Amino acid sequence: MLLRRDPNRVWSRDELIRELRGSELVVQEALDAFLAAALVTSESAGHQYRPAVPVLDQWVEEIERAYAQRPSAVIREIFAAPGNKVQIFADSFRFRSND
Repeated sequence: MLLRRDPNRVWSRDELIRELRGSELVVQEALDAFLAAALVTSESAGHQYRPAVPVLDQWVEEIERAYAQRPSAVIREIFAAPGNKVQIFADSFRFRSND
């Protein structure tokens, strides 16, 4: 949601760590997952919110609205998921083939 608020801004990893008050590992894992989910792009200058297709942005918007209305419910869902929560969240945005 931080990157989405200013989609024209390119964030360095250090800026994200500072702004999110997160560890290097957690921020890097989140960035890797969001890159894999095609939610952000990575350039030499940093990372930028740029969903590959409009539906991804719509889903993030829905999550943002849910978080604004019921933050504890969204947080509970993230922490209730088994395994790597950030990866599972990012995987939910992946397109699956019907093969």
